[in-house]
Amino acid sequence: MSTSPQPPRPPAPPQPPRSGSNIVAIALLVLALIILVSGIAVWTGLRLLSHNLRLQVDDRGNGQKEVSINTPVGSIEVHHEVNEDSLGLPLYPGASRVKDKDSAAVNLGFGDEASVHVLAVKFETSDSFERVKAFYKEHLGSEVTKITGQGLGGKTTFEIKTAGQEKVVELEDVGNRTLIKLVRVSFGKHESN
Repeated sequence: MSTSPQPPRPPAPPQPPRSGSNIVAIALLVLALIILVSGIAVWTGLRLLSHNLRLQVDDRGNGQKEVSINTPVGSIEVHHEVNEDSLGLPLYPGASRVKDKDSAAVNLGFGDEASVHVLAVKFETSDSFERVKAFYKEHLGSEVTKITGQGLGGKTTFEIKTAGQEKVVELEDVGNRTLIKLVRVSFGKHESN
């Protein structure tokens, strides 16, 4: 008796792919890892900042406070006493300084080289708006890079822009007196007010 040869069998069909449970598990694992690393980074950063943050507030009376904040990234200082000579702008003769919270010296430091310094002071005089305007037009002369307002509505602004520095003189007619606002913004190394 002889056995007859068996016909060849067809190859077995491939196994159906498993459901996406592996992909979902991997995605969830990666997301959890990202959240964990982010949480550790934020916690470390806040801890570092809290240990290296110095806040100093000095009460100068009359509701005026001087604030100094130092961090590893930079610093900010706010003073209400401004040295008028450091403005680099002419002061109108006989004008009296207005003592309010609008006058301040602000220093923003961002390392050794990068910093911004803002000085702002307000004065007033009983002299006419036109007289004060003529004084500043004469004393600022060719330094002025832009004049706006030209007295319309009782306001004129003189702007002086140079490399690393901007100065502004704003005049405002407020009835029987003239307000004079002097501002200087400079960029560069730290300087005193």
